[in-house]
Amino acid sequence: MADPSRIGSQLRHFRKQRGWTQTELAERSGLKRTALGAYEEGRAEPRLAALVRLAHVLDVSLDALVLGGTEKRMEQDVRVLPIPVDRDEKSERISAVSTKAAAGYASGLGDPEWIAALPHFALPLPEVPQDRTLRFFQIEGDSMLPLPNGTWVLAEFVEDMEQIGGGRPYIISTKGDGLLFKRVENRLDREGDFMLVSNNAQFAPYAYDPAEIREAWRAIGWFSTDWPQTSADIAATLAAIKARI
Repeated sequence: MADPSRIGSQLRHFRKQRGWTQTELAERSGLKRTALGAYEEGRAEPRLAALVRLAHVLDVSLDALVLGGTEKRMEQDVRVLPIPVDRDEKSERISAVSTKAAAGYASGLGDPEWIAALPHFALPLPEVPQDRTLRFFQIEGDSMLPLPNGTWVLAEFVEDMEQIGGGRPYIISTKGDGLLFKRVENRLDREGDFMLVSNNAQFAPYAYDPAEIREAWRAIGWFSTDWPQTSADIAATLAAIKARI
């Protein structure tokens, strides 16, 4: 856990460096001034969503804000994860990225306003982890049958890219190929890349450069109004995937 007093000291330092009052920073970041005051005084520890907002508004890295040290301005390609929260700023909400919104997702990665404009909601089911950052993505195409075109995939954010793999399905946000939904094999220690595999055997696996990946989301569930294929088709598909891997 980060030291709330250190975060408060850094937050106050960067705010004053920009000549802003607590009220001005609160308005710019969409936080309550009382909450911001508690953060600066070390009486409360901000959640990740609030820290991301503050780092974005102050134009500093999360490391500089949380760990202290020399200020480091955020480069254009640094991954920043804006997260919508409910009105009391205690619970993260789940954003929904449709196939129509997918084209603008890459450019909106670090823009809290763009992410906030997406539909977002709570999903208070016992099977849905409430302590993780979740997002819904609508998939397109038939490369991941039996999940049909238009299926919504619920996924959790993976902070460490080295944890990606194991043949599990992931939503991958890339620099040049948009959003990809594939099973991923981790080959960083051997080939220095990831192998992306489709459920549909008609799509050949291919290697992918980790430098091209901006975000990774591990799929944990799905929703569709279309029923998937029969169990026999599913078994045959999984057998084909195992044979290729």
